[in-house]
Amino acid sequence: MSKVKLLRAAWVFPVTAPPLKDGAVLLVGDRIARVDRYESLQRIAPARVERWEFPDSILLPGLVNPHTHLENTHFAQVVRRPQPFGRWLRQMVQQVRQQSFEHALAAARDGVQQLLRYGVTTVGEFSRLGASFQALQESGLRGVVFKEFICLSNEELPERLRELSDWVQQTKAFVGNLRLGVGPHAPYTVTPLGFRQVLALAAEQGLPVCTHAAESPAERALVEHRKGIWRWWLGKVLREAPKGLSPIRYLDWLGALREGTLLVHCVQVDENDIALLSQRPVWVAHCPRSNANLQVGTMPLVALKHAGVRVCLATDGLASVDSLSPLDELRFARVAHTDANNLVLTPEQWLRMITIDAAAALGLDKEVGSLEPNKFADLALFTVSSNEKEPLEALLFQATEASLTMIGSRIVWQQR
Repeated sequence: MSKVKLLRAAWVFPVTAPPLKDGAVLLVGDRIARVDRYESLQRIAPARVERWEFPDSILLPGLVNPHTHLENTHFAQVVRRPQPFGRWLRQMVQQVRQQSFEHALAAARDGVQQLLRYGVTTVGEFSRLGASFQALQESGLRGVVFKEFICLSNEELPERLRELSDWVQQTKAFVGNLRLGVGPHAPYTVTPLGFRQVLALAAEQGLPVCTHAAESPAERALVEHRKGIWRWWLGKVLREAPKGLSPIRYLDWLGALREGTLLVHCVQVDENDIALLSQRPVWVAHCPRSNANLQVGTMPLVALKHAGVRVCLATDGLASVDSLSPLDELRFARVAHTDANNLVLTPEQWLRMITIDAAAALGLDKEVGSLEPNKFADLALFTVSSNEKEPLEALLFQATEASLTMIGSRIVWQQR
């Protein structure tokens, strides 16, 4: 028989429904059964229910971080930031070439622990070696692992494609709480033929796609005009691509802007790009701290949102940011996108960007991202005074570590 738990908190934030003062969540097995005020739920709870009470806390769905690089966790100790993107990229290439699977696994395990500490229960992970898949599988975290794909010439394409296909086939049997995806790295690190073949593999296998796009001015100069210092290093990758297309329009030419595609960054976009994105069924992951640290510019978030582009928040990896906390990302974003007269988004909208919207970006919003019956019992608890007049403001702009993180009703992190 499934274990039944009744969790009571000073405030419950379902995300897709109004907040509940003195709220409660009834869990049956690994699922949510009911969400309501405590007074209502205690009357219908079974006599032998396990009761947990948190009088100075906010209970909400586990946070969702839709773009990370967990294998890069230890690079935080050696890769300098802030610094210009080009210099950062050269340092990263050096580190990546030296990294073993064992080092990547140890780094990913440390990154996983940080995610849990910050109340994250679902993640979109961009994995170069596949080591982070193992670390995430061990942890019980939910999410999508996008296997990175880089192919700088068509001569190496058959081998690279075989490696990717083999990894997908071999890993399918071990997914557990995870799903598999493919990650053609960026418009300038995969040949047009390679990009299209990865998209074909994704369509054939029913896999989501994630790619970095329109991150830096150097990327745009290379992709659109074949100009800039990168042309000597990466210009040959785009030999068969048309000139005059921005990174976003080039991805559309490739057929990448389709359902199931997550674009990371989208900083260097113009009005035409934004109009195109609004017409395509894609999601965009905004990583404002990484953008600032790598000095690539500021995403035009207001313009994107006004155009109807679907945007969520993500942290990126620890080689370019200081933490894997979605709340840290949110706080930075709020300042970066607020002028003297306007709050760009309400607190409720910001919360959606690290819960239900981020889950939707990964194709998991039917399972996680809000407190609703039949969704997984993935929860995060943050300490906030029961006397707080603006509990959501206090959560979003004061809370740091979670006091408790649960996945499928199971405690995976608890503050000591």
